[in-house]
Amino acid sequence: MQLPIISTKAAFAQFSETLQAEGVREALAYLLRLTDYRFIGVFRFDNGVIDAVAHYDRENPTAIKARRTADAETYCSHVRDSKQTFATADALTDSRLQHRPERESLVAYCGVPVMDANGAMLGTLCHYDFVPRDPGQIDIALMRDVADVLAASETLRTHGRGADPVRVPRRQEESSP
Repeated sequence: MQLPIISTKAAFAQFSETLQAEGVREALAYLLRLTDYRFIGVFRFDNGVIDAVAHYDRENPTAIKARRTADAETYCSHVRDSKQTFATADALTDSRLQHRPERESLVAYCGVPVMDANGAMLGTLCHYDFVPRDPGQIDIALMRDVADVLAASETLRTHGRGADPVRVPRRQEESSP
């Protein structure tokens, strides 16, 4: 797959334009096209559960939801605990993840924190896949800029209150970050 080469500034401008014109899901789809990852999502932490605020699956673009799951069972918990970017190209060979059961199904991950102006962790913005991927292809500065925009919106604060659990395909069944 030939990845587009675009500056952070130009990519952020296009993301912002898409966000305004088409909404968060299509803006995420734009970001995903800058990588070869299968999934991108914005996930919110809520009382021990992680829930998709917005999600995009390259191979199944009509799937609009992702599975709610215990946040401790996700790579997003690494981002939450450190308040830093967390990435793995191949969880099966990453010694940091040797005791994590999710590494058998979710192999590649790159996520950044979404934090409010007071430094409170709201959630994560992440790319992930079932096969190894190079997280070096992801523009982390762009992801952080996007995370700041998402944090400034009310989307993460209000999403999911009383909402139905959400679903997205797993390797054969379902996935969660």
